[in-house]
Amino acid sequence: MKAAFHTLGCKTNHYETDAIAQRFAQAGFERVAFDDEADVYIINTCTVTGEADRKSRQMLRRAKRQAPHAVVVAMGCHAQVSNAKEYADIVIGTQGKARVLELVQDYLGLSSQDQTVQLPERAGVAGDILQEELFEELGIVDRQSECRAHIKIEDGCNSFCSYCAIPLARGRIRSREERAILAEARALAKAGYREIVLTGIHVCSYGLDRGEGSHAVVALADQLAQIPGIERIRLGSLEPLSITPAFIELARTNPKLCPHFHLSLQSGSDTVLKRMNRRYTTREFRNVAQALRAAFPDAGLTTDVIVGFPGETEAEFAESLQFCKEIGFARMHVFRYSPRQGTQAASLPGQVSAPVSARRSKAMQDLAERMAAAFHLSLMGREQSILVESLTQQGVAEGYTAAYVPVRIEPATGLEPGQIVTAQPVRADGHFLYCTDANPVGSC
Repeated sequence: MKAAFHTLGCKTNHYETDAIAQRFAQAGFERVAFDDEADVYIINTCTVTGEADRKSRQMLRRAKRQAPHAVVVAMGCHAQVSNAKEYADIVIGTQGKARVLELVQDYLGLSSQDQTVQLPERAGVAGDILQEELFEELGIVDRQSECRAHIKIEDGCNSFCSYCAIPLARGRIRSREERAILAEARALAKAGYREIVLTGIHVCSYGLDRGEGSHAVVALADQLAQIPGIERIRLGSLEPLSITPAFIELARTNPKLCPHFHLSLQSGSDTVLKRMNRRYTTREFRNVAQALRAAFPDAGLTTDVIVGFPGETEAEFAESLQFCKEIGFARMHVFRYSPRQGTQAASLPGQVSAPVSARRSKAMQDLAERMAAAFHLSLMGREQSILVESLTQQGVAEGYTAAYVPVRIEPATGLEPGQIVTAQPVRADGHFLYCTDANPVGSC
């Protein structure tokens, strides 16, 4: 039988889809492209924005239209917080993904006997996620869809920022057992992966539910660095106040830790940060950025920023724009605020109009492009370590540096996805570093 998969949203979702796809392959299913006809369509949904909700519904409807007799499965964050039964035969929330294969097999068995039979109640397992206390283990995922391998180390978030529905969809912090993480890393190294990305919903909270400090994630990275074959370790999104002196000292002494730190800012205005229920000030954020750059002079600092948050005035937006310019991010993801059902911000006064939000988004994105170009130019003349991720039909290799700068290498003669190479940049713009004469130092 044939199974097709589609993932919306974050790297954690992509990791979970890879885990489920691996289980289906082991059970004898053939994986096909989502546009192909399949017996089972599994959509891992997202609810981080209104647009993510819309796309999740769109993909579920598309699967049903494409193959009316196929089994359509909705799983993930949108399935957890919304009524997806209208679009799917089986609904799984953010806990219970380990049972997807079993539920599909049960459904197919029933369908072969009687197309009108109803699903058993246990097929819809989107329960009360806030009551979950244990990390759901999906096993070792040693076949992944990217050249860099992701390892999910925790789930959930305790922050409850006023704009964010993710704690409602993912629940509270639940850390994965260390031995399972290390076992998966060893399997990935054996499979040929050279870069590991530690991912989760709130990576810096790894170990918090066990009473460990915010430096537990870099202590884990230190253990991963001891595994033969692992050459680069990258951390997922980080909370500014989790970057303590102990965190920085542990990170600084790990030669395999990538000098890339994604610090979630959201706004450069203190009054907006307070309404967002973010627990730091711009002064504290600035201090963290300066401390990281002191320890990692070539660090790539990236971030997320929301524009058009309820009540955001022109003066507050100008503060945010100026603060981002001052920090000088290597990359900045800009989001227009969209109200999420069940969050505090959805009922705040002063909802910003769409035209104003769009104008602010463009101004912030223009700044992001200028900052990216400046950071890329600062790397000229310095040899870069690059993980090759893909080859274009035009004979160009594409990949990322350790600081997470996108690179194009031409010619790509002798290069393959999965290799780590060194190269000197010869040109830069706001999109890429351009390199020639790459020297392989490792490969899958």
